[in-house]
Amino acid sequence: MNNWKTLTDEELVERLNFSDHAAFTEIFYRYHGALYSFALKRCRETEIAEELVQDLFVNLWVKRGQLYIKATLSGYLYVALRNLVLNHIQKQLLHERATEVLRLAAPVPQTAPEEILIVKEIGQEVDRNLHLLPEKCRTVYELSRKQYKSNKQIASELGITEKTVENHMNRALRFLRLSLHQLFTIAIIYSLLYLKTFF
Repeated sequence: MNNWKTLTDEELVERLNFSDHAAFTEIFYRYHGALYSFALKRCRETEIAEELVQDLFVNLWVKRGQLYIKATLSGYLYVALRNLVLNHIQKQLLHERATEVLRLAAPVPQTAPEEILIVKEIGQEVDRNLHLLPEKCRTVYELSRKQYKSNKQIASELGITEKTVENHMNRALRFLRLSLHQLFTIAIIYSLLYLKTFF
């Protein structure tokens, strides 16, 4: 069958379970636009929304052969994407809370040695992980966070657009969030225990 557009979702899923690339491609084009709009409305970042939708379709292909969809394909895709969006927001909130805890704890007189060690370790880990980023991405991050330059200044200096600068920063921050997830969790737990002694 050459006209895949005439197939129902159920027929496409059946063929997908047999690793049919054409069926997968039709599902992608049939739902990509609506799923992207769904993700963008919730995370409000074009790059993140596109990445989450791509992750969704990668997962769909990986699970081919064992897909069991109780209701409809569209319902399955939207629920799966919603879960990916929620996971992303959760990780983002964790990072923001950790940053806020460290910011609030920083001015406290006679900072505990353990807290100093955690902050120092996070800084060292950031530097280590920066070297794993592509050169241009790392340069943009350092110009922004270490030299405090604006996106416009960075774009002018590197000869790229401000949108490209923004994309590099988003990529760097996302990578660092994932890399430092464990350290941020430790920082939150310690800071909460430390602040508890004042109440």
